[in-house]
Amino acid sequence: MFVDASAIIAMIAEETDGERLAGQLQSAPPSERITSVVAVWEAVAGLHRLTKLPLSAIELKVRSFLATASIEVVPLTLDHLSPALDAFDRYGRHRLPESERNKALNLGDCFHYAAARRAGTGILHKDAGLALTDLPPA
Repeated sequence: MFVDASAIIAMIAEETDGERLAGQLQSAPPSERITSVVAVWEAVAGLHRLTKLPLSAIELKVRSFLATASIEVVPLTLDHLSPALDAFDRYGRHRLPESERNKALNLGDCFHYAAARRAGTGILHKDAGLALTDLPPA
């Protein structure tokens, strides 16, 4: 399962759906839990916005969470480019009117989609746009 930044934030910040997401994460074997450095960056930035704590402190907290939860950070390579572009073409923000942009994929989402697609897995998330893709739920 690919773990999206929105899920990481929800679990660390103990948002209302964080416990449900943590349960879903725990149901996956540790060897199948992956994320990317882009999702980690988004999680750190998102938690910084929520807490106003220093980025270095948030980064340590996210790294600790990833280690404790046995989530492997997989590299993004040129092999991810075509599936990310496919995700943008099919689900990108240019597809929807401005009023519905939150239902479309941004750059990070497109690469999360590509990483999950290449790994043959679903995405653990709470993102409206990712929910509309053809990937199976995590």
